[in-house]
Amino acid sequence: MKLPYTFPLLRILKILGLFPIMKDWQAFVRMHFIFAAYESGLLKALTTPCDRQTLIEKLGIKRPDLLDALLDVGLATKELAIKNERFFIRGKRSKAIMNDKGDILAAMIQANITYYSDAYRHATYRMQGGELGDYLDQIGDLVAWFSRIGEPIIKDFIASIVAGKNPMRILDVGCGSGVFLQSAYNANQNATGIGLDIDEAVVRQAKDNIAAWGLKDRFDIFHGDIRHSPEKVAAPFELIDLFNILYHFHEKDQIELLNKLRAMLSPQGVLAVVMNFHSMGKDIAAANLNMVNCSLKGLAVLPRLDQITSLLKQCCFRKIDIHRFIPGSTFYGIVAGNTQI
Repeated sequence: MKLPYTFPLLRILKILGLFPIMKDWQAFVRMHFIFAAYESGLLKALTTPCDRQTLIEKLGIKRPDLLDALLDVGLATKELAIKNERFFIRGKRSKAIMNDKGDILAAMIQANITYYSDAYRHATYRMQGGELGDYLDQIGDLVAWFSRIGEPIIKDFIASIVAGKNPMRILDVGCGSGVFLQSAYNANQNATGIGLDIDEAVVRQAKDNIAAWGLKDRFDIFHGDIRHSPEKVAAPFELIDLFNILYHFHEKDQIELLNKLRAMLSPQGVLAVVMNFHSMGKDIAAANLNMVNCSLKGLAVLPRLDQITSLLKQCCFRKIDIHRFIPGSTFYGIVAGNTQI
């Protein structure tokens, strides 16, 4: 380096906050690269090392210069490497995404680059009264995949509620893929019940899953809104669960919903609620989720834990047990019933 450039460089390096922001920026670029490489099929193509021309043919590239730019970012972030003119995956993050359970990690990145980023990009406009985002119905599949990261915890939570109990009839509100009905059956083979979801595509998938798991004679899946549930959703139930569902309802609707669900429980039945509650400045994941909730039509502000426990008491649930799943997180489970749990 020539001496005349040394002093200007030193002045740049003295800029307060430069190093931490540069570190965050590099992570930001890496996440955007992984997003583009996953969505374009580049990572999948590179599960076998490929040269440039092979990639152009495999991916149907019409603008090779843009592929070159993306490959260069991959090399610069060390997510890719090249040897003998063939590119291959080097970074541990990209490798993890292409593993058997990588779909969940990919969904985490996709969610943050798309609709989470949108919440911040349009925050000023929306805070000043601009129209909220109206694409909740377009991100259902992505949200479902992203939410699967909490499945192991919720499965154990379900098992702790249903194990050893007979009868055990379940209503899974917002049943998604049906995986939690399967979990309930695995923990208690007396379990039967109903899955209900408002998304027709999700209902079709859940029906296929239940059939594939050999549980068609144990669980029925219906399309509908719990506020106007089909006649076939007939009470009583020993367990009604709301997993990552309650913040789709505003407070007035929450009261009506909880009252309705309590009336659908058997005398020994319980309501199980799992969700992220308001961060209160302590949980970055919940705070980030709440930005999205406040930015989209069809979602409500994340409630505080004490607000929901108060609503449950207001709805005459006599016994409320709180389960904190992760230290330092506001991701909780609540079990509420009419009698001692």
